[in-house]
Amino acid sequence: MRYTIPPAMQTWDVEASGAARFSWDYPVEGGTGRDRLLALYQKGKDKQWDSTTRIDWSLDIDPDNPLGTPQETIPIFNSREWQKIKHDERAKAELRRHLVAWQFSQFLHGEQGAMICSARIVESVPDLDSKFYASTQTMDEARHAETYAPFLDEKVGLFYPINPHLKSLLDDTLSDSRWDFPYLGM
Repeated sequence: MRYTIPPAMQTWDVEASGAARFSWDYPVEGGTGRDRLLALYQKGKDKQWDSTTRIDWSLDIDPDNPLGTPQETIPIFNSREWQKIKHDERAKAELRRHLVAWQFSQFLHGEQGAMICSARIVESVPDLDSKFYASTQTMDEARHAETYAPFLDEKVGLFYPINPHLKSLLDDTLSDSRWDFPYLGM
């Protein structure tokens, strides 16, 4: 991978507290609350998508403006720093590319965090129907990460390591022992 700066570590192990919860209640028929959860689970299954077939990865993007946005959307537009590069098209293109790489790198890392959080939810929620539904969220977060990675690699060509604030949020979320805390973190 083409990281702009080397990540501090190749992998990151977060010590998780709390317990994985098994439910031995496998109800065959629905009930009032159960029907709503199962309807969400069914909807999640029905609405699955595959980024390798739904996105045309052969399309080229402008490497100088990967998102095709006007320069007014650049966060430092019209600032003192902007005035220094205002007439330097190469510097503006490089800034735009790095901003997109940083933003989508954080999305990518966040989606992996959301996938792990939703997997924690699957392991710890108290009933089976909730596990069914949370598992669809885990799969959806996996597809998000699966989509951002090739966008950064093939289209933008740059990655940034995880932002320390996002890392701290995920660390707090995943190391909390309460079963419902990953919902908040996600």
